[in-house]
Amino acid sequence: MNVKLSKDPDHSTWGGGNVIYRVAVNGTWIGWVGDGRHWRGWRYGGRRWWACWRQDDDTAARWCSDLDYLTRAVALDALLVITDARNLA
Repeated sequence: MNVKLSKDPDHSTWGGGNVIYRVAVNGTWIGWVGDGRHWRGWRYGGRRWWACWRQDDDTAARWCSDLDYLTRAVALDALLVITDARNLA
């Protein structure tokens, strides 16, 4: 399985976020992972990561997490499990 992450500067970030990565498996785009921070009323909290499954021709996300993950690697793994990307040809 060949997983490639590439920065997506054209996609808007989550509040307090800095970066979003487009995720492709074996050349097929499967979604994004990105960072964000919850607003605490006076400042943003700690950095967390989210994942979203969306493919070409979709009109809405098939699945999207909240800021559930502590690292980009864990968010990516969640996306791969949800999409069953390990079985993509």
